[in-house]
Amino acid sequence: MALKLSSMTALHLARRVGAAVAVVSGLAFAVSGPALATPRIDIVTEDYPPFEMAEPQDGLRGFDYEVATEAFRRMGYKANILFLPWKRALNEAETGRAAGILTCAHHPDRERFILFSDPISVFSNGFFVRKAHEGPDIQTVEDVVGQPVASMAGYESLKVLQNLGATPIEAQTTELGLKMLAAGRFDYLMGAREPTEYVIRREGMSGQFEFISLTTKDFHFCFSKRYEGVEDLIGPFNEALAEMRADGTYDAIHDKYR
Repeated sequence: MALKLSSMTALHLARRVGAAVAVVSGLAFAVSGPALATPRIDIVTEDYPPFEMAEPQDGLRGFDYEVATEAFRRMGYKANILFLPWKRALNEAETGRAAGILTCAHHPDRERFILFSDPISVFSNGFFVRKAHEGPDIQTVEDVVGQPVASMAGYESLKVLQNLGATPIEAQTTELGLKMLAAGRFDYLMGAREPTEYVIRREGMSGQFEFISLTTKDFHFCFSKRYEGVEDLIGPFNEALAEMRADGTYDAIHDKYR
């Protein structure tokens, strides 16, 4: 029977005991040579370039992916990141089967099962328009009601537009939405700046659009409150994150995606 310990206790044990296997709070320890390998910590996420990428693109895995794996490495862990549909990822964190989610925004509904790390990145919501587009001065999302507007099918932004009384066109993918915007099918495409700009660069459409920013929010590493030993993880994670910002590692990672 596997011995259950807090994650930090397990780490101390792993550093002292050779040639053994311990499974502690979902952390699998594998034997490698005369000493135990780095303890593994299980994390869930969804495919959301450029934050996290299920498949490497030009050797890149996403800036949140790289920042988190480096932070856990500095804590003494190997991050094992599993890509899942978003709802399933939330369930894994809510039940404590994973240490946490990479990454998520703060929401009051999540406070009952999530401990939020210090900010790991930011995301901006707003509208993409064609370069040199001349239209009304857009200050709030309500300003596009009555204007030709669109968002991606299934996105929260599409629901926001519909609830305001707009009649948005549904683009099935971000790529299609950008092509429709470029072709003049509508004047405003609502979405998150960072992933949309990543698609723009990937599709060779740079220089065709401008972005009207409405809101900017933080992304966090979202630790599961039900994960055993989580109290021993969040503090060291925040310390590692601050260290990475101070020594330039954080900026060096993000520079690769610009």
